[in-house]
Amino acid sequence: MKSEGSALERVEAIHKSGEIATINMVADELAGALGALENGKFIVSPIDTPIEEERRADIDQARDDSNFLGNETNECLESQLPEGKKDIKKISYTPKLRYFLDGSLRTKYLGDYIYIKDDDYYSTPILASEVATSVVRIEESSFGLERLERKLVLIFPHKESGLIPDTLFDKLEELNESWSKMSASGMKFEIKFLEKKSEEIRDIRYSMLGKARDVMHDLELDVARGVTRDKDRWLVMDGALRKSEFEQLTYTIGLAKSFSRKPRFKWGGRILDIVGYLSRLREGERSAVFKVGPKGEEGLCFWYIRLRERPPMEPLDGLVKVDYKCEGSELSLDEIELIDELSSEVYALRSPSVYPYPRWPSYIYPIRLAEEFMRPFFINPTLINMIGRRVAEMLRERGKGM
Repeated sequence: MKSEGSALERVEAIHKSGEIATINMVADELAGALGALENGKFIVSPIDTPIEEERRADIDQARDDSNFLGNETNECLESQLPEGKKDIKKISYTPKLRYFLDGSLRTKYLGDYIYIKDDDYYSTPILASEVATSVVRIEESSFGLERLERKLVLIFPHKESGLIPDTLFDKLEELNESWSKMSASGMKFEIKFLEKKSEEIRDIRYSMLGKARDVMHDLELDVARGVTRDKDRWLVMDGALRKSEFEQLTYTIGLAKSFSRKPRFKWGGRILDIVGYLSRLREGERSAVFKVGPKGEEGLCFWYIRLRERPPMEPLDGLVKVDYKCEGSELSLDEIELIDELSSEVYALRSPSVYPYPRWPSYIYPIRLAEEFMRPFFINPTLINMIGRRVAEMLRERGKGM
């Protein structure tokens, strides 16, 4: 795997890829939209290299929570399984997991747009989010990049929030329409609006970050749908998946390092909480398979695999949750055999270790590799900040800025 190289090599790569021209184009057209209003100002972020917005919530856990609403217990589909677990270390398998998909985003604060006219006052932060999704392909003993998609997304409040003027909203919609028909430097461009009204937004920057995560998740699903899969070539998607989305994907499993703490399991006539149940899993063991939603419906099944238990760690560390599309209300012997083989293959892919990367006990190597493929393609943070500075300069030149 290639390294990112020296700073000089990175600068040369930036010029070759046309990133500076791309950033200037984005800034010029954004300034045109913002400059459509008199008395508008853009106060640029004072930091040359904008700080990445803090992710104050575990998005994978929150996404998985949506599968476990209410107080329903999750029905076990393997009630006959001794002790509710199975050793899968030595189960033989024919490799089926060929594609590994992961998404990433970096969201930066560019500054605040302020508009004052008579008694009207509007103020909103502007965030730029780079969103990427990559798919790694395994062929025998080699890895390769199957697909990489990138977007640069600017996030604004909706006009119904009362945080931006209607005229500006209309101009931004026009700009978004023109951006939807183009791409540059292998990147697409979008403007996204929050859907909540102002009284429903407690922290606008945090809400914008949530919108960026939604964009990333949508991009992951779009890329997943474009991967050609069959019974011998499965896709592994990093992270928890919502039931409704997962049912659209065949020959696919979701693999979550972080997952909901809400499930309660019905097994052997007892109700078990997630920590108490999963703490019994030893390295190389999988849990029983459970159903999401009422028994008797097709849909989402899930189970857990203990990838590692050393060094000593918290009860749910070193575990992954596997999401799988059930074909019926009961598991056939063929499905149980498939689940065992998939579990054994996932366990084998924990090596080589990605230590000391954060959460390394719950990683499989191809997912970490997918993250590494995305890293060099993110735009230099200093260039991202050029968007805000160039917008501010252009508004000042027009006599409408600071």
